[in-house]
Amino acid sequence: MASLQQCTAAALLAVLLVPGMSAAAGRVTMIAADRADKPGFLVVIEEAGYYKLSGNLKVPDANTTAIEINADNVTLDLNGHAIQGPVRCQQLPAPCWPGGSGNGVHAVNRSGVVVKNGIIQGMGNYGVYLEINTASLDRVVMARNGHGGAVLFGGAISNSVAEANGGDGIFGVDLKVRNSVMRGNQMLGLAAYGHSTFSNNQFKSNNNNAAQTNLKPAAADRNVCNGAPCQ
Repeated sequence: MASLQQCTAAALLAVLLVPGMSAAAGRVTMIAADRADKPGFLVVIEEAGYYKLSGNLKVPDANTTAIEINADNVTLDLNGHAIQGPVRCQQLPAPCWPGGSGNGVHAVNRSGVVVKNGIIQGMGNYGVYLEINTASLDRVVMARNGHGGAVLFGGAISNSVAEANGGDGIFGVDLKVRNSVMRGNQMLGLAAYGHSTFSNNQFKSNNNNAAQTNLKPAAADRNVCNGAPCQ
């Protein structure tokens, strides 16, 4: 009968021989709160994997991006912490100040990016800007960002909040938005195009209490606008 050590070694060898897998599979990379990878970016992610914040990230100015993702298949777990920028939007519909080009989380031409479990607030540009077609946001609060809460060019947003942002709460193409709250944004709560769908969402006081979204709702979608079914 093979020993425990022999069985363990055989199992490890089998893992190492599977294409695309490594001994590091399942590893969590912690992101320290004092990261400063290069000018204009606090954190730059260059490899696929699971990343988790160990504390709040504080962005020094409105033109700095907190986290730039330059790899496919990245999960960013904010771990209950916040990405905090200097922008204030306390007197909407007046513009947020100061404006800038910094995003909370930014990725372009990538795939398989997930952002979850935390708060992104006070960024000069957008809380989340993912110019990719396979993105996912879950349990993320995007508040008081200069130009808007989130921009996604394809993907899903669930169980999230876009509040008091200086533009649209959520903007995108080919989105699935569900179980989320959009309130107090300077423009639409949700501006979505292409084959976008939305269900079980709450809209309140967006766009100076005019239209809350550009999408045409159906009764079965169970979206609520200012306390009544969206029309």
